[in-house]
Formats: sequence, structure tokens, C-alpha cells
Amino acid sequence: MPKAIRTDNGEPFGVPTRDVVPFMSLWLKAWNIIPILNRPRRPTDNSKVERGQGTTSRWAELSKCANLNILQQRLDNACLIQREKYPVVRLGNVTRSQLHKSLEDKARPFDQANFDEKKAYAHLALAVMPRKVSINGTIVIYNKVFSVGASHKRKIMMIKFDPIHVAWMVIDQTGSICKTIPDSRFQKECLFNLICQ
Repeated sequence: MPKAIRTDNGEPFGVPTRDVVPFMSLWLKAWNIIPILNRPRRPTDNSKVERGQGTTSRWAELSKCANLNILQQRLDNACLIQREKYPVVRLGNVTRSQLHKSLEDKARPFDQANFDEKKAYAHLALAVMPRKVSINGTIVIYNKVFSVGASHKRKIMMIKFDPIHVAWMVIDQTGSICKTIPDSRFQKECLFNLICQ
């Protein structure tokens, strides 16, 4: 288990519109992995990974993979070579495995029981996101339409996640909660299985 994962803002790791907390970030938080998103349109924030992915892709010859099993085998082999066999000149002609032996000694083992949706909920609850109520009295949260009432049409409301009730609080400009909307997409099972529809 890694301690952190840096990704770009594209799906599935990010949300290009940046109007919600990425679902994948919540999933990572539940595993106690810190999600780090690059700044928009800044691939240089993650240049080593970008180059590494290009190298892995060329070594695995992805275009020659007839099916997913062959693809996985080629990717696994390319990663093994990159880590354990390929000496890096700038590292003193040693492999990455030789240089970072402590990663093997201090590994964070995977344990399915470590998945804690409350960590994801706490992360999501930090966000306060604006929504404009449509002429029909609806707002959109994670691509799903919810009714907040025609009396609020065209108003700007704030939404905030309630981790205790797994629901969205719709807050008006005075700070009053106008409506609480349960959202089953964020139940533990859905989050664990990355089912957000």
C-alpha cells in the first residue's frame, strides 16, 4: 500500500470541472492513501511519472497485446525490469530496488479490513461547493439531479456533505440548511467498489 498517489486531473482520478471532490480521491482516502492532484494543465508536476509511463508503454509494446491477460503480463514484466534489473546511471548504476531496499522492509501490507469510509467522509465533508438551482428547482451533484424546491430556483446554494447521515446539506446564503438529501452512492459498499452512479 502506498502512502500517497499523485495523479493528473483527468478521469478517473480527477474531475476536470473541479466542481466536486474526485470520487477516486475519496476511495484513496478510505484506504489511508493521500491523493495528490497535479495542478490543471501542468503535466510537469508529475514529469517523472509521465516519462515512466511512456517508457513502460514502449517496453510492454501495448499495441501488440491481444487481450487483457497479455497486457497485464507485459506490464508486470516491464515494471519488474524497471525496478529490479535496469541499472540507472544517475543513481550510480544501481537498480531502483537496490537503492530503495527499505521499501521492501517497511512495506504497508494490503488488508481489506483497513478500508475506512469514515476517512473518505471526513475528507468530503471539508468541501463546500456552490450550486445554482435550475429554473425547475434542481441541482446536480456528481452528475445526479436532485430537487431542492422551486422556491429556490435561480439561487446560489452551497452543498456540504453530512458524514453521519451520508447526505448532502443544501445551505442557503444565510447559512440555514434548506434541505438534506440522502445519497446512497456514498455508502461504504458503493465507495469500496467504486460504484458512483
